[in-house]
Amino acid sequence: MEKTITNLETQKKNPNRINVYLDDEFAFGVSRFVGLGLKLGEKIDDSKVENLLESDVREKALQKAMRFINYRSRTAFEVKIKLIGLGFDNDLVDSILSELIEKEYINDREFAENWVSSRCYSKPRSHRMVQYELRKKSIAEPFIQEALESMPSDEELAIKLGKKYLNRFLKLDDKEYSKKMTGILARRAFPFSVVHAAIIKLKILRNELV
Repeated sequence: MEKTITNLETQKKNPNRINVYLDDEFAFGVSRFVGLGLKLGEKIDDSKVENLLESDVREKALQKAMRFINYRSRTAFEVKIKLIGLGFDNDLVDSILSELIEKEYINDREFAENWVSSRCYSKPRSHRMVQYELRKKSIAEPFIQEALESMPSDEELAIKLGKKYLNRFLKLDDKEYSKKMTGILARRAFPFSVVHAAIIKLKILRNELV
């Protein structure tokens, strides 16, 4: 059954949404974007209303996703978990993700590259730990392996991390220093052989500072 749009009213609490009145009675609210083509006097049926409401739900999901990824870079998996947690339907979420990936608002390959770069620069850790971190974020394995190829060797990373502690542990004797550094490097999942080799070189650097 057709009804006539008799009023389009901006919502007081949210100016980005409008209330739609049909035959002088409030019918529903939608975002301004979804209701952009609505006009006073226009006749709409139940099917058109249903389409508007579906579009409005999609727009809400899209805006939630955009706010989430604008705060900081996110993976497709993180966005999916966020939207499903907000109660959006799985099929709708997949549709939103496809759009965001197509428009490159989400780029898991780029995310993996940036993650590796950040880890190497400010928080050195082993290839194995970085790989584990990216897998937890459900990054596709080819993207992970591609990103890992740009990393320095584990020994280089272990030494870089160790240099951050040279001054802090300067007054420790060699035995205590080795114990401390072994713990730090092991917690970053460096293999024992790498830890051993790195500590030998770090001791040389440390002794030059004494």
